[in-house]
Amino acid sequence: MLVNLIKIAAFVLAVGVLVCGEEQGLSQAPQDTSQNPNAAAPQGGVQAAERGPVHEAFAAPTAEPKPSPFVNKKPPANIDEMPPEEKPAGDAVWISGYWHWDDEGNDYLWVSGCWRVKPPGKEWVPGYWRESDDRWQWVAGFWANAQPSGQGQQAEPVTAASAVTYYPEPPAPPAVAAPPPAPSPDMMYVPGAWVWYDGRYAWRAGYWIDGRPGYVWVASHYRWTPYGYVYIAGYWDLAIPNRGVLYAPVVINYGLVGPRFVYTPAYAVADSILLTALFIRPAYCHYYFGCYYGPAYVGLGYESCFVYSRRHYEPIVAYQVWTYRRDPTWLNVQINVTIARNAGRAPLPERVTIIQPAREVIVARGQTVVTVPAAARVRAMESARVAHAAAVEHRVQAERVAPGHTLTQPRQASAVRSAAPASHPVSTPVSHPVSPAANAPHAPNAPGAYKPSPFGSANKSSPATGPARPGTQSRPLPGRPPANTKPMPRRDPPHKDGH
Repeated sequence: MLVNLIKIAAFVLAVGVLVCGEEQGLSQAPQDTSQNPNAAAPQGGVQAAERGPVHEAFAAPTAEPKPSPFVNKKPPANIDEMPPEEKPAGDAVWISGYWHWDDEGNDYLWVSGCWRVKPPGKEWVPGYWRESDDRWQWVAGFWANAQPSGQGQQAEPVTAASAVTYYPEPPAPPAVAAPPPAPSPDMMYVPGAWVWYDGRYAWRAGYWIDGRPGYVWVASHYRWTPYGYVYIAGYWDLAIPNRGVLYAPVVINYGLVGPRFVYTPAYAVADSILLTALFIRPAYCHYYFGCYYGPAYVGLGYESCFVYSRRHYEPIVAYQVWTYRRDPTWLNVQINVTIARNAGRAPLPERVTIIQPAREVIVARGQTVVTVPAAARVRAMESARVAHAAAVEHRVQAERVAPGHTLTQPRQASAVRSAAPASHPVSTPVSHPVSPAANAPHAPNAPGAYKPSPFGSANKSSPATGPARPGTQSRPLPGRPPANTKPMPRRDPPHKDGH
């Protein structure tokens, strides 16, 4: 046991050494506008950040729903964003980026769009900036159930999420006893949740499910909106390496890029960073990758997902714990190292390759890189832009509230057009498991979710079975990723006094 603990600690420190330090392995990308068929301006003035927010559609925390903070500065208009010319083979779609407030830089940065394999049976509903009294507030996006196709007809591509229901504010989670021992080492515990039942909220007890290699269980949770709370039933999502490509956020200097600038992401976030240096900031509805250790960042609300998982269900950490289930010390090692760094008892990491050309990230997974024709990229950009705008307009209308509004009963809005187009440039069929809890919150005993009353104790419940995502073998194709960004110089973490 001691030998294993020492090995794990050494691994964590080694990975940590690759997280916060000065980056020397990344050089400025070539200024090649030929990779962007619509580019009409030099591609300088765009810097890729080596830490920052994770695109909500790629991964988002399931924290307790709270209104996000207000910002006094109006966000810029969305930029034109061209999908990169390379992507992983499979059913990944292009989802547009958005602006995010960076309180360290006291300005907005652009969260790059991403290639994303949709969770089974889900459609992306994007977030948006809401104006109120000359201030702006972020309203988070979410994965909603896909609108079913008509029966007895040729199935058309799904382009809309099912009708969204807004609920009154759920109560705070009650104090509950620790879960009993797992019935089997291969099972994972899903925490309880509030569900709307018979005209009021009822507490649904936690239960055990069988873990699935390659799939993360996203537990039931709520998303805050100005009008009410959206219930997201638990569902299976792909493990991080199989979700697509997460591109680094960028800082854009409009004085250099010009008014006709079209941005193409080039640098992707390494999977290892998302699994070892992932932080959460619940009030801001986002994960953050990179180095956010130390008292100053703790004071700003950044918390390592490992530490956060001690008090809350954290999907990505829960899957890693399940993956390392043969080693019961694994999670405690991660927690102890993080706490020591925040307290100054352990050194901060020194170097890292956090962001890399997207091709390198894809090939490192053993996945095949496919080239997207220029015409298909333009279609994907236009389709994603139109879908994003339509979905946001729909949400703004549905979630507009009158002064003094308080929701006391559920209210259903019409179906929302998806921000993730059903069509995509290159497609390879992929099998997915069936979500066991793609049911509305007012039907807690629906088949496949769990069997006992919502007032019962913890019970075992197994998810519906389905084929696992097959592994892929790859041979890298010739070429290189589009290059119109350069890495942003590292910003040193603030000292303990915050300066």
